[in-house]
Amino acid sequence: MAGRVIIIGAGLAGLTAAVAARTEGAEVLIVDRGPIGLGTNSALANGVMSGPSERYAAEDYIRDTLRAGCGLNCAARVRLTAREAPSAFRVLRSVGIPMRERGAQRTVVSPDPSVIPGVTLMRRLSDHVRGLDGVHALPGFCVTELLRRDGRACGIRGFTRRGEPLQIEAPAVILAAGGAGALWRRHDNQRRIMGQGYALAAQAGLELLDMEFVQFYPLVLAEPGLPALIVYPPFAREARLTGASGEDILAKHGLADVNDAIVKKRDRFSALLFEEAQAGGVFLDLRGVPAAAWDAHPLAIFRRLRFPFRERPAAVAPAAHFMMGGVRAAETGETDLAGLFACGEILWGLHGANRLGGNALTECVVSGALAGRFAAERALAMSPAPSCGNMAKPAARDEGAGTAAPYREILGALRETAWSGAGIVRAEGPMRKALASLDAIEDRLDRLAPRTVSERLADGDLRAGALTLRAVLQAGLAREESRGSFLRSDHPAQDDSRWRRNSCLQYDGTSRRFTVGHRPAEEG
Repeated sequence: MAGRVIIIGAGLAGLTAAVAARTEGAEVLIVDRGPIGLGTNSALANGVMSGPSERYAAEDYIRDTLRAGCGLNCAARVRLTAREAPSAFRVLRSVGIPMRERGAQRTVVSPDPSVIPGVTLMRRLSDHVRGLDGVHALPGFCVTELLRRDGRACGIRGFTRRGEPLQIEAPAVILAAGGAGALWRRHDNQRRIMGQGYALAAQAGLELLDMEFVQFYPLVLAEPGLPALIVYPPFAREARLTGASGEDILAKHGLADVNDAIVKKRDRFSALLFEEAQAGGVFLDLRGVPAAAWDAHPLAIFRRLRFPFRERPAAVAPAAHFMMGGVRAAETGETDLAGLFACGEILWGLHGANRLGGNALTECVVSGALAGRFAAERALAMSPAPSCGNMAKPAARDEGAGTAAPYREILGALRETAWSGAGIVRAEGPMRKALASLDAIEDRLDRLAPRTVSERLADGDLRAGALTLRAVLQAGLAREESRGSFLRSDHPAQDDSRWRRNSCLQYDGTSRRFTVGHRPAEEG
């Protein structure tokens, strides 16, 4: 359909892209596995966005982002983000999202302090998008393939929540499918975020860059029966982190300010807490926090949880949080596949080897606005749309007879493989062992025949997860150093002379392996 833009993903990046594309006059279709807006990682965010302001010069923002990225950022994208961020923030305010500016950061303010700011952000934005004429949503739709014709994207193929195959054509497609945090045994992502976007891109022939760089958040609730919820900053001054015997962990390691450690030393702090957890556990002690603090954000969120935080400490531990690597795109958001645009966490370039705190949401609103605008231009200029009709094939594998597939068991094995082989601190032996486990997982999936819609969804998620984890492991094996979020016990030093290079992975669907190459990083 000429003039149509399809957006895969209904998080902050996808909805921002929808607003921008509709503003340019395109017809917009948003597809997502879950509900629009609230079923995404954006809804779990603390609502903090970094970017230039009156008190924080663009040059300072660029410097801090490049410094956090340890020399592997795409400098042009960092400068682009600095230039476009202020206007992107103004768009959020214009649609009724309450924001407070403080120094280097804008923060979404929930009227109710017991509501996660990300929920307020996505509820307001999704309400606005639903009210736009010419924007349509298809929740519960699973995309299984990016359609191509004559070297360009021409639509998507997948199936509905009832299992009905559906092919939708469009001259422009935006990939805003998020990251892959739910691949790991411990994570703070929505449970279905398993690298589906990376798999779609790799299978369509696109390179994946810097996939070895995974950020772990140091403080996530680990108490049995509680959700894996981030301990959102700011960290209360009276709160303590203790070991199993009650010793003060911050004092033990000479850390005066846990908030600073979370924002600026997140990965080393995660590694430190991981070691402490292995030695007996890490506990968040909130018993000394004044009563008034429980009425304000972020502790007001904890009041909704069924745990006696004011009576005893709660177990916490690091968890997988964010992917720095992804798909390369021009400043317009268009990838190396013409007609396919990318935005949000799946987009490579802004973060380098590590992410500056607050840049995840900033990336979403900036890259989403750009992808939406230029995808609309592309779609409106294409008349008629390229046809994908001669490429028709089933949306999912034929239903087969046999016993119910043990997908839950395989999911557990996949997550354990990610945690043991691509965890906070890695080494060659565990990474190679994890790759062998992936072979066994994929062989097991090949022997199963999904018969129901839920089994088809599980099958697709696990295959996408295995492909994404393979990219993380193969890129990690090739990088023989430690840099940013990537820590190797067998190569503990950063080596700029050999490894100030971006990894580039090309997928081969026949062998189900990646070819790993490297290219020199840009000068900042």
